[in-house]
Amino acid sequence: MKNNTPILLSRDRLGYWGSILGITALFVGILGWLWQGALSPIVIAALIIGVIGVTLWVTMTPQAFRDFITGRQVRFGTMTVFATVLLIGIVALAYIVLQRSAITLDMTQSQRFTLSIESQRILNNVTRPIQITGFYTSTTIQQREIDDQFFRLYETATDGLITRQYINPDEQPALAQRFGAYTNGATYISYLAEDGSVDFETLARVPRTTDGSQEREMTQAIARLLQAGTLTVYFETGLDTLDPLDTTQRGLSGIHLGMQESGLLTSSLSLAQLAASGSTIPADASTVILAGPTQDVTTSEIAVIDEYLQRGGSLFIMAEALFGDGAFLRADSPFNTYLWEHYGIRTRDAIIVDEGANLRTPLDIVGAAAFTGTEIGQRLDPASAPTLFRIARAVEVNSDNPPVNNGRVLSSSAVSFGETDTQRVLDTNTYAYDPDVDFQGPLDIAVWAWDQNTDARILLVGDSDFATNGFVSDALGNAVLFTDGTAWLSHLNDEIDFAPQAISTGLPLIFVDTGTLDTIAFITVILMPSLLLMAGAAIWIRRVRR
Repeated sequence: MKNNTPILLSRDRLGYWGSILGITALFVGILGWLWQGALSPIVIAALIIGVIGVTLWVTMTPQAFRDFITGRQVRFGTMTVFATVLLIGIVALAYIVLQRSAITLDMTQSQRFTLSIESQRILNNVTRPIQITGFYTSTTIQQREIDDQFFRLYETATDGLITRQYINPDEQPALAQRFGAYTNGATYISYLAEDGSVDFETLARVPRTTDGSQEREMTQAIARLLQAGTLTVYFETGLDTLDPLDTTQRGLSGIHLGMQESGLLTSSLSLAQLAASGSTIPADASTVILAGPTQDVTTSEIAVIDEYLQRGGSLFIMAEALFGDGAFLRADSPFNTYLWEHYGIRTRDAIIVDEGANLRTPLDIVGAAAFTGTEIGQRLDPASAPTLFRIARAVEVNSDNPPVNNGRVLSSSAVSFGETDTQRVLDTNTYAYDPDVDFQGPLDIAVWAWDQNTDARILLVGDSDFATNGFVSDALGNAVLFTDGTAWLSHLNDEIDFAPQAISTGLPLIFVDTGTLDTIAFITVILMPSLLLMAGAAIWIRRVRR
């Protein structure tokens, strides 16, 4: 049998439910406002519902509202309710402040969770807001929490000038693409614009390592960011060199753009014009790049180069396999002799043929051996970061009696040889080993020299194709060789000598991600006490109405 008793909505009932709904919604809205620190749509909706409920209460049952405000029961219950609300508010606010602040305390005797003195020295120079941006999907939350323990040390050390931001690339793919974040855990640093947005012109990626050098990589990235815009690299254009603005396969526009994105300023100069006018290489030149010249350097131009090197300049020489009268860096040329006598490096009149390490033909050689003891070669792993060269010229280093510090960066394989009949190779693309005139491998592909008295630095590579648009993206090592070589020459990546300590980060004793931690805190700190308070308020209001 159905119960057809009608439900009557009297003024008292509307006022009663309006009071319950209004107080509850206002309480939830205010707490949400404090928790989120902003008027989100949900918070605004809760506040509007609260106002409507209270208005309904005042309109439908004004006497009950007056009794609630001024009645006898208020004297007995108001202080209790106020004290409870105040306690919840204080606890909630304290949690919010602590949760949003970068507060760290290292209580280990060895200070394992403290940045090194070297890092702190670099961070003392931070004067503009910098953001560490990390990209983590839902499957790498654990890694994000581990990294966060480390990143917050930088935030604390700079009093909040360095902040951290985490983005899920699955949820914001367009933003991830703009950063170039195609791998989980990709980390970037950048300055922040005045409006708090990322300054993408200063964006730089922080290498992720697994060898305990996480602090070194992060601090060096910050040091490079602080140096950005203070170093100028000049491209020599008077010797018929490759064009840094050329976007064709033979151009250097790719590496030119990469240098600018790394914070290096770029310009051009002509050695011939400087020599003719009696001028010198500009004082702000941190590096001069000679990319595949076809003309040889004259005696007056050598004098310009020597004056520049004597005051601590640096050269990045990419020598093409060109031979004959007037060709750049012939074996017996004045400039080649100058390099050998003063720096112990030079080119050879031979093209490297390598049957053991090549890509398509023995003339498309791959760097078989990398000498990782230098800043230039430490990332040149032939397996994971191979280098590719097209018709490379053999170079040589004087390691027996060097006039300055020098060494090798890349060499060919042991079964390679240097073909001295260069004209036959260039004209007919044929070659054959002749033990009487050819050089037995392994042969040097890239070498360096450093005069520690003047700080003059030279990087000599027997090829320029490796840096062109058509080659630089074909092999990861090509970009690494150019980037790390330029960084060493220009002092962009000066080594930071860290003390033998490492930041020790690992999982907390009880692992919960930030979202779960916020949920637990909301339930225990706010929701449970609030439900108890609302239940008590409902009972109190019900008794008042009786």
